Amino acid sequence: MIVVLPAADGHIGGVVVETGGNKMVLDKAYAGTKPGSGATTPIEMSQSEVERVFSSALAARPIPPKSYVLYFVSGSDELVADSRPALEAMLAELSARKAVEVVITGHTDTLGASDKNDRLSLDRAQAVKTQLKDRLAAQGVQSDSVTAVGRGERELLVKTPDQTAEPRNRRVEITVR
Repeated sequence: MIVVLPAADGHIGGVVVETGGNKMVLDKAYAGTKPGSGATTPIEMSQSEVERVFSSALAARPIPPKSYVLYFVSGSDELVADSRPALEAMLAELSARKAVEVVITGHTDTLGASDKNDRLSLDRAQAVKTQLKDRLAAQGVQSDSVTAVGRGERELLVKTPDQTAEPRNRRVEITVR
């Protein structure tokens, strides 16, 4: 059986199911079908029916990834003070997970040369990794489960022309999964 579930934020995706030359689009919450049944109309299920029928599968789902954004002082790997609460929230999130992978991605604004921004973005990510090393280890996160990467100015949060100072682009995104 195939059933469309809404995401945690309420977003509903869709799926096309093809059986015996018949195509069916499932794009409503809790719409489903049984492939191979020859049915060409969706089955409507309630949330409670889905929870009853798929309880084992639903219980086995991993916790969805969660992201946190930290901002930096221009041209440096120093966090701005307003980023401390996000850092603490990320550390608290780790305790809710059994197995953890942490990806720390550094970014820059468009000030300076692109090769220097590549290096600065990686420096920012590595600085956060270094700052968190002991705290992550205390929470049971192995060092090989933490990756630091730099994206330079290639993934701007706020689109700007070259040589533009934009504090929201000087950031590190931490994804916990």
